[in-house]
Amino acid sequence: MQNVLPAPEKTGLTISALHWAGFLGIAVLVLVTSGIGLPSVLVVALGVTGTATLVLSWLGIGRLAAGLPTRRLYGIAVSWCAPLLFARPLFSGDINSYLAQGLIAAKGFDTYLVGPAEALGADSPVTLAVSHYWRDTPAPYGPAFVALARAIAHVAGDAFVPTVLLHRLLGLAGIALLAWALPRLARRVGVSPSIALWLALLNPLVLWHIVAGVHNDGLMVGLMVAGLELVLMGAAKTGAARPALIAAGVIAVSAAANIKIVAVAGLLFVGVDLFRRATPAGRAAVALGLPAGFAAVTVAISLGSGLGFGWVRVLSGVSGQVHSWMAPTNELGFLVGGVGKIFGADLTDGAIRVFSLIGAILGLAVGARLLWLTYREKMHPLYGAGLTFAAMLVLGPVVQPWYLLWTVALLAVSLTTDRGRWILAGISALFGVLLPPANGGAVSLALGYLIAVVLIGGSLFFLKRRNLLPEIRFRKSRT
Repeated sequence: MQNVLPAPEKTGLTISALHWAGFLGIAVLVLVTSGIGLPSVLVVALGVTGTATLVLSWLGIGRLAAGLPTRRLYGIAVSWCAPLLFARPLFSGDINSYLAQGLIAAKGFDTYLVGPAEALGADSPVTLAVSHYWRDTPAPYGPAFVALARAIAHVAGDAFVPTVLLHRLLGLAGIALLAWALPRLARRVGVSPSIALWLALLNPLVLWHIVAGVHNDGLMVGLMVAGLELVLMGAAKTGAARPALIAAGVIAVSAAANIKIVAVAGLLFVGVDLFRRATPAGRAAVALGLPAGFAAVTVAISLGSGLGFGWVRVLSGVSGQVHSWMAPTNELGFLVGGVGKIFGADLTDGAIRVFSLIGAILGLAVGARLLWLTYREKMHPLYGAGLTFAAMLVLGPVVQPWYLLWTVALLAVSLTTDRGRWILAGISALFGVLLPPANGGAVSLALGYLIAVVLIGGSLFFLKRRNLLPEIRFRKSRT
């Protein structure tokens, strides 16, 4: 396999420069969003400049990643995460919903029947901090996450800062699982572990939306990826199968699906691959054992937590109540609605429902096709699962930048071409600067982004003219 590697004498200096440039960008982001009293235009401008600096540094490291030891990448990950542990929640206010849902469960209400306004009161400070889209909706998450949010509420009450820190610990646990599993999965497919760590662990979306944004996707993805590694480790082709490892993997992936149900896709693809490779007797064990294991874990979490199975009822309804502007199916609905308004007809909601249904049907068809190709040994199960998550993003009714991590985590260990990796890195970079780190009016956002473009562009031009940008020489090398 051909890889582009740097000349050895240039690697250390260049990586150090990019490493600390990224750290500086993160430090600027944390400082300007800390509430020091800057005008909103400057908060947006300097915050976006900081995020863009990190994204550019990450892309630069990607050109050299194949020649780096994994311990160096782990060190960069730790140093980049550290400042964000003390940042305000950035890029999203979902942590307010987590706080509300934890309190609702702690007070004994059914989080799958009532929303914050009904359970906590419409005038509660906790309710008012929740986005108006979610104040009257039940929890859209599985019982594993709601139980954790409830435990945090028992410890922290309605105190915001301890709640953020404890939820960040959950995110860090997911990142640690990701760090453990990525290089192992990459080796199974024949991908460089260093490239996998660069693309998934150091990805700006992990920093912005798991550490800073405190999203539960970090724990979900970490459990899923670690569980898939355990299953594959237990079913390794060499030597006898190790049922205990397979069972542990199924438990981990099932727990991830009890945070967000989408994680079950990973188990489906690995299950199909195990079924294909098994003996006739082994196929029966796979066909019965994996679904039974998932069901047992789900029942244990649902009943053991006391939250019941109400979460199954709300799976299809809650998230779809908000029309995500990033979802392509919704964009088509908005387009039809806009045309309808010209003729005095309100078609938006109906069009979005129709396109969402079409997207769901197409998504099922794509997933079934990818499962069949996996069974026919036309693609690796991790690659098939990663593409399935990508199809969910393109065809699903709700899209958020951090959802891209579902597919990044699996494609990082299964993409075998530089072209594919850089397409994924480019999409990650775009999503990494798409959302501003803090809220602001339309004028503040527009001016802030314009100032950030001028600052970044001017800095790169100055450094280039002064020959201060690190010069990187590449050579072809076979690995």
